[in-house]
Amino acid sequence: MPEKIPWPFSRFYDRFVNRTFIKWFEYIAKNVKDRQISGVILDIGTGPGRLPIEITKQVPNVKVIGIDLSKDMVRIARKNADKEGLTNRVGFKVGSAYDTGFEDGSIDLVISTGVVHHLKEPVNAFNEIYRILRRGGEAWIYDGRKDVTRVEFEETVRTLGMEEDLPLPLWIIERIWPYMHTGYRTDVYVSGKIGEALRESNFNSYDLKKEGAYIRITLTKI
Repeated sequence: MPEKIPWPFSRFYDRFVNRTFIKWFEYIAKNVKDRQISGVILDIGTGPGRLPIEITKQVPNVKVIGIDLSKDMVRIARKNADKEGLTNRVGFKVGSAYDTGFEDGSIDLVISTGVVHHLKEPVNAFNEIYRILRRGGEAWIYDGRKDVTRVEFEETVRTLGMEEDLPLPLWIIERIWPYMHTGYRTDVYVSGKIGEALRESNFNSYDLKKEGAYIRITLTKI
C-alpha cells in the first residue's frame, strides 16, 4: 500500500478524483468557519491542495499549510493556489505525517482526509500530530467507510450536493465503493488497527463519529 500517489497518477488524481470531493472540502471548510478557528491550520496529505484552498476562501485570519510526500502533488497544489490568487495566504511543502517539520505546539488545527488508511505506522503519525498541536488544539481525521450502507451513501451525496461532480453514475459508485481504496470498515477505526493505534498514542482524548460515507476521528490535545 503506497503512502503517496506517484507521478503521473498525481495529475489524474487532481483532474478527476480529487475534484469529485470539492463539495466535501467545502463542508469541512464550513466546519472550520463555524467553529471560528484561527491561527495555523495544517493539512496532512494535502494532494493537489484543494482543501487548504477552500478553507482559505471561507475562513479569514488563518494561515493554511498543506504537506504531501509527493513533490509533484506539492507543485500542482502551488499552481492551483496561484490560479485562485491565494499564494500569499496558503502554502505547500513536501512533508510526512511522521515528520511534519513543524515546531512543538505550533499548530492550532490539523486536518487530514483520506490518508489514515495509507499509513503503515499510524501510532507514529498520531504522536507527531500530538507533538505539533498546541494545548487545546484539535486534529480532524477523515476517512472513507467500506461498510457504508446504500442509504448512508446516498444521503451523503445528497447532503453535500455531489451529484453533478460524480465521475460515474451514483448506482455504479455505490456498488464499487466497498472495493475502492478509500478506507477501512468502521470496526477497524474502533477496535482494529487504527483503534489500537489511537489507544497507544499520546492522545488521551479522541472521538469517533460516522458522518455518512465517512468516519471522522477528532483528537484533542489536553
